[in-house]
Amino acid sequence: MKRITLILAIALLALPACGKLDREENLRADQVAPLVRIELTKGEQALRDASNDFGIKTFRSLYDASNNGSVAFSPLSLSLALAMAAEGAEGNTWQQFREVLGWDAASKEELGAYYRKMTEGLVKADANVQFTSANSFWTAKDLPLKAEYANLLERYFAAESHTVDFSQPATLKQINQWCSDKTDGKIPQMLTDLDPDTALMLINALLFKAPWKLTWDILRNRDFTAASGAGRKKDYLHVKDQRLTYGDFGDFELVRAPYGNGAYQMDIILPKESKTLSDILPQVGSDVVNYGLQATDVTLYLPKWSTDYSTEDALIPALKAQGLTLPFNSMKADFSGISERQTFINKVLQKVRIDVTEKGTEFAAVTVIGWKATSAAPVTYPKVTVDVNRPFAYTIRETTSGTILLLGTLSE
Repeated sequence: MKRITLILAIALLALPACGKLDREENLRADQVAPLVRIELTKGEQALRDASNDFGIKTFRSLYDASNNGSVAFSPLSLSLALAMAAEGAEGNTWQQFREVLGWDAASKEELGAYYRKMTEGLVKADANVQFTSANSFWTAKDLPLKAEYANLLERYFAAESHTVDFSQPATLKQINQWCSDKTDGKIPQMLTDLDPDTALMLINALLFKAPWKLTWDILRNRDFTAASGAGRKKDYLHVKDQRLTYGDFGDFELVRAPYGNGAYQMDIILPKESKTLSDILPQVGSDVVNYGLQATDVTLYLPKWSTDYSTEDALIPALKAQGLTLPFNSMKADFSGISERQTFINKVLQKVRIDVTEKGTEFAAVTVIGWKATSAAPVTYPKVTVDVNRPFAYTIRETTSGTILLLGTLSE
């Protein structure tokens, strides 16, 4: 029996370099767009929680494999990619997807409908924020792709269809151009080569551009102590006595910096000086945003940064460690919903770039999945100062649905 391998890759990145400003005026009150809530049913909330939790666990594994490095990872992009792959899984492989990713109560139709609702809601949540999601599938001319699977991708993921010859250099150029176009040129080369035996590729592209709600002062050449202990000079964003959401969790502090109308936010998670990221990341879960936080007058020093990151070979071990093993097993994987040919996943890759400036944050995510034929009343608020002058973690999430778009650390 001929076998097919499955390749999955993800790339993320962020905003261009800023100008030489001492202060950046962001949105005025009359420029803020109305917030459009994403209302989830109980079943959809369970899918959201499962996606967030799975993403957080995967992120912790990636950080452990990074040797205390800077990591940037999109749980949303990974879960979208796995959902598109799972739509073609059958039998024990489909059941394992459901169990490990927390999709137990969902059918394939319900799963697809949830991700369609989420991506459409993320587009509408804040008109000041650009969020786009684009999908495509690229099929070899001789692959007998099942019509039902193609219909699921089109119906729930609005996926474009392309028929190509993976042995031709023009196909690599065409795929990279698609990725570049869908990310405003932020990911100009998603793939460096193609295996001519590739039978199918699925591609998801996410793009996020958000202006800060805050107006920052810019401080030049402040000290930042890297994970190695080496000193670094960084330009910093600074606000004084700004009413923000804040929590002290003993081993770490969390402060929330909003974008636009507040539908999107960055949570900055700073270990106490006696703690490291390795100490505190096991304590950081999706529920940390729901408890122990209060309105506080915060003086915040936040470095501007850019990170380039690649998971290399770390993602498949991270997924297997959580129990997702059958999709990677060449003899037991069942993707017969895609094709009569036997298929399995053999590569998962995520590449990332994120830039954070006084203007805002931008990231883009591209996911490639490929099959290869082997054959109230006035209140006095507490005041705190949060000086992010050492390694820290961060998340970007949509607040009304609680969906995590991005997780990361800055260590250098």
